[in-house]
Amino acid sequence: MLKRWFTRGRVEDDVEPADADSADDRAGSDIQRMVEGWADGRASVDDHGALRLAQAPVGDLASRVRQAYDWISEHAILCDVPDLEIGEAAILQGPAGTVEVRREGGYSSYVLIPLLGLVTSSNVLLVGAPGRGKTTIATLMGLLAGGTLHEVRRGTQRGHPQLTVADLLGTPLPGDLVRAESVDDIRVAFRGWLTRRVKIVDEFNRLPTKTQSALLSLMAEGCAELYEQVVETGPSAWYLTANDELGGGTFQVIDALLDRIDVVVRATPFSSRHTAHLAARTRSSRGPEEDLPDELRFGANELEEAAAQIRAVEVTPEALFALGTFASQLDFCGRASAQLHHMNKDTLALSGRRLAHVCNEDCPLDKLENVCSQAEKGISTRAQLSALTLAKAFAWFRGAPRADVDDLRLLLPWVLHERLRPNLHGEFFVDEERQVYLADRASWIRQAFDQAVGHARAHAGKGRGYEALREATESALASGDASAVRKQALAIEKAIERVLARSELNALVHEDLVRLRALHARCQRSRR
Repeated sequence: MLKRWFTRGRVEDDVEPADADSADDRAGSDIQRMVEGWADGRASVDDHGALRLAQAPVGDLASRVRQAYDWISEHAILCDVPDLEIGEAAILQGPAGTVEVRREGGYSSYVLIPLLGLVTSSNVLLVGAPGRGKTTIATLMGLLAGGTLHEVRRGTQRGHPQLTVADLLGTPLPGDLVRAESVDDIRVAFRGWLTRRVKIVDEFNRLPTKTQSALLSLMAEGCAELYEQVVETGPSAWYLTANDELGGGTFQVIDALLDRIDVVVRATPFSSRHTAHLAARTRSSRGPEEDLPDELRFGANELEEAAAQIRAVEVTPEALFALGTFASQLDFCGRASAQLHHMNKDTLALSGRRLAHVCNEDCPLDKLENVCSQAEKGISTRAQLSALTLAKAFAWFRGAPRADVDDLRLLLPWVLHERLRPNLHGEFFVDEERQVYLADRASWIRQAFDQAVGHARAHAGKGRGYEALREATESALASGDASAVRKQALAIEKAIERVLARSELNALVHEDLVRLRALHARCQRSRR
């Protein structure tokens, strides 16, 4: 009988620990279904009786993802909240308030972000109240990736306080446990869901801490290990759901696991405009998952090609500048250290202190003008990579040649939603008008991004001359002329003195000084 082996462990198709003895029977039926699937238009038998598998045609993948978006938003989730809007803004005002509309329309993050997560193999967290369709969205992603409804539902892991690591990963074969003389004699029946393209963990914040650690290893390392045997999970799109945005379920979610989440999706409330659709569903016993059109499903080669196309999308220099300056301004803390390179919030965290301990009246910076006072911590490198990947995916989805600042601005709040914590004691949130940002974290992050980028552009327009200094330094280093390098080092020292003489030490000035010091260090190393 055909079996799948990875190292010395084997992968069973979702075998529960108590059912390990009957795994072979179920594996046989699964293999039969797999062979039948091969014969369904994508395989042929040559003159010698050998099976020839054909790859599915790739076609216009971005167009098919757009079709999937339309079908899900119109027939499955019934969501038409266009909170991801691109294009020139028009401000409409009246006595009831202000409404901003965009000339190019928009998309619903609740539908679009899970789709972008599928084609980029991202880790997606769906949060919101029960009954908002979070599990349905995740199930549809599994179906789009080529799984059957039976396989997707069977492979969904449902979080509860008693779920053990063995329940999550697999179990050693009972017969081997009895006969084994060493750990090398024990084979492991890994759970079949581990190797599927889409992996779903429902209510992940109910998992006990030890099981969370095993889940973290899966997401971080792409493999599972039991009894010194390893199974590779392969390219994966993860979909985690939680009924509580802050991870306060049965067990507190560990920070390392939260940082492995690439993007957060906030469930949107159901609109009364779609009540007629609900009435139509009551006349049928079928759910939307059972009516997904076959032409919307993707093969493994198509998902790999879509990911390759997204990787090839360029990012504009303006978008890279915006992300870099936002990250550096958030991470800055002038009162964390007397050393220039240690003036960041990581220094505070390592000392066990919080931002509120030092971000007070003793700090001379204007707390409303400097975004460093708004967030407890900075942005990790992993978060910046996730933001760039999803911005590129959004540009690809729209058919744009490059990812620009707008793409980044719209996706960044959802990438940072569970990573960035507001400084609740900061002066910024004292005003009643700004306290709404404590409830709507995505809007807070977006306004902080706009504020940081605006300050950086104004600062860059003051003619600092850093680029000219950098080019002159590169030229001197390339020449190998020791006197030219020494002259350039002196020029950098004078530039540092000018910055120190005319400016207060805020995040943008700090970034200037760090760059100038790095140039100076290169000159000194070259002279040695």
